[in-house]
Amino acid sequence: MLTAIILAAGNSERMGRPKALLEYRGRTFIATVCDALMQAGVAERIVVLGRAEREILAAWKPLGERVAVNPRPEDGQLSSLRVGIEAASKASDGFMVCLVDQPTIAQRTHKEIIAFWSSNKDSIVIPRCRRGEEQSQVTSHKPQEQSQVTSHKSQVITPDSADSTLYPLPSTLSFKRGHPIIIPVIYRHLCFDGPLDKGLHWVTHHPSVKVVDLTVEDAGIIRDFDTPEDYAKLK
Repeated sequence: MLTAIILAAGNSERMGRPKALLEYRGRTFIATVCDALMQAGVAERIVVLGRAEREILAAWKPLGERVAVNPRPEDGQLSSLRVGIEAASKASDGFMVCLVDQPTIAQRTHKEIIAFWSSNKDSIVIPRCRRGEEQSQVTSHKPQEQSQVTSHKSQVITPDSADSTLYPLPSTLSFKRGHPIIIPVIYRHLCFDGPLDKGLHWVTHHPSVKVVDLTVEDAGIIRDFDTPEDYAKLK
């Protein structure tokens, strides 16, 4: 069973208000993200909240999601992920790490990532898209027939370094990794072993892990909203 962990515990200091309650197409970010995951077939959805818990729950009513609270959200994203993992079912065999400020990800992208991970359950799956697409949201989406297995090293794969028969793209383009990523339960311990200040990067670049990049045509995986200026572009 796959568990989605929606990280929404940040203090949103630069935004000035909880990002979970910002709106996209008439719905809050948190409702949009949770609904997309539900429609993608993720039965267990855990939302990790922080100090804005009461404000968020006053405006948003969970529809099957369970809420876990991070008492120290200032410790960073990895601390919230730990809270979510601890709240997950013992039957979970993977953790889909989702960000609450990514409401523009297409539902079909979630489905594609999940389907791909189902065939690669010994690997961390990280979606990526072509750089430059974050400037204009990609709404069309074609199923990706090929993926590339990478090592734990943090290099960005470009068409120059990839098989040109798999990636027939202009050499000026490269890829950017995004979310949601899926971490198999076999790497659960790394989420608790790593230093908090290193975040998820420490987990996904640990020498013991196997990582698979999945190329998708959806800029929503790399588009998030940290400031009022970012949010204004969404409107």
